[in-house]
Amino acid sequence: MARKSRKHPELAAPVSKNTVGYIRLSVLNRDHHGSVENQRLMIEEWGHQHQIPITCYYIDNGFSGKRFDRPAFQEMLHDIQKGKIDCVVVKDLSRLGRDYITVGYYLEVFFPSNNVRFVSINDQFDTTDGITNRDKSACIQSSIRIPLINLFNEQASIETKMKVEVVLDMKAQRGEFIGPKAPFGYQKSNENPNQLVPDPVAAVIVRKIFEMSASGIGVTGIVRYLNERGIPTPIQYARAQGLAGNFADGNGSWNSRSVKYILTNRTYTGMLVQGKEKRTVEATHEPLVESSTFDAIQKVFQARAYNVVPQWQSADNILKGKVICGCCGGKMQRKRGTNHADWHFFTCITKNRLGVGKCSGMYIREEDVFRAIYRQLKDYVNEHYITNSAYKQKIQEYTEQIANLAQRKTMAWINAMEHYEQYVQGEISKEEFRVVQDIANQAKEALIQATEDKDAYEDQYARFRKLLSASGRDIPLSEIVDCIEKVVVDGGGKIVVKWNID
Repeated sequence: MARKSRKHPELAAPVSKNTVGYIRLSVLNRDHHGSVENQRLMIEEWGHQHQIPITCYYIDNGFSGKRFDRPAFQEMLHDIQKGKIDCVVVKDLSRLGRDYITVGYYLEVFFPSNNVRFVSINDQFDTTDGITNRDKSACIQSSIRIPLINLFNEQASIETKMKVEVVLDMKAQRGEFIGPKAPFGYQKSNENPNQLVPDPVAAVIVRKIFEMSASGIGVTGIVRYLNERGIPTPIQYARAQGLAGNFADGNGSWNSRSVKYILTNRTYTGMLVQGKEKRTVEATHEPLVESSTFDAIQKVFQARAYNVVPQWQSADNILKGKVICGCCGGKMQRKRGTNHADWHFFTCITKNRLGVGKCSGMYIREEDVFRAIYRQLKDYVNEHYITNSAYKQKIQEYTEQIANLAQRKTMAWINAMEHYEQYVQGEISKEEFRVVQDIANQAKEALIQATEDKDAYEDQYARFRKLLSASGRDIPLSEIVDCIEKVVVDGGGKIVVKWNID
């Protein structure tokens, strides 16, 4: 007996209960007509005209359309897979993205397979009138027009980027400031955002830093001076002045890197060096330090670098940032022995910067750290030894498992596509299609997991072989430093190596 066709009311007259708006504002497109508020108003108006309430918005402010790892976009995809959304509305297709292939995937595969209606207002595109519609003429029109729009959007993104780079390079040649935020000590002029002017508060701090350095005080001494007086770091000061955006906030304390960055930045001499071509223009703004003073400080840095490291010895600190003080948990700094001796030691940065009141400070010679690493490395290798035969057997098991799962996934997806066609034609219900779709998704996830497990095991074995070679000193310690999470130095010279392997 032939099965009766069951037409779906959602296909004939779609009713969207959980409709959301997606908004994206590009890094390069901050004009008023493309603003977040403008996009929101357009989507709200569409909802009003169609008597469909917009339940919420997913907003990516300041993200390129070439990227699809945008946080709000990923959150929306996650909610779609959970069944929380059945309609997505955007201002135009370029808001979804500017990559021809990826956008096509979401329009033709992801949204339909998750039973989600997609609407692009400016492009007059609605999947109920195109991809998912049984009207062949409408479907053909969309299949031709929409890929062309996506291709245009991708090319427009490339051309816009090139034009912006040309404009920025021209500004740099004219001596106009093109950075996103002014360097610490300066602010952008209210009359001309491409002109730097001294910040009345931060400029005093910068001048003090140069003054201390010129008088012979080292970087560590300057760092301690700034921290003891609670002087805000550059990012703290900028945040207090209203800075927003994706900038690293640090730990709230000055450090050698931030002080040295200021002391070696020629912007403070009134000169700008900008752009990929390193366009250099002098006397573009008021200096915070005389050029002669700045040059003298650079010579001191160069002399110290030359004297501290003999030509026959490597200057590399292969354990940089990994040696930790067991007293305060802070990082330990590598220094050369007294009178330019040919050995190094590690000492607590917290004690150096903030004084003995904050940490009693640990001290250890570098050679003792290396001995401890080699000793504990041999113990680790012996405990986690993997023979060649065991490795080959495990890989064979993974290979056979992946081959079986790949075949299972192929059959499941073919079955799902057949059921999807039956669903669109009204021959089966949404629930029946979802059951088959879930099986296909499970097969896909199982294959992905098995492949990831095999890759992880291969990486584990490769790391083991490298550790084995290092334990026998066949390769230098520097080649396995990524396998060391940290080296903790406790009282009495006790050293514990924490591995980053599993």
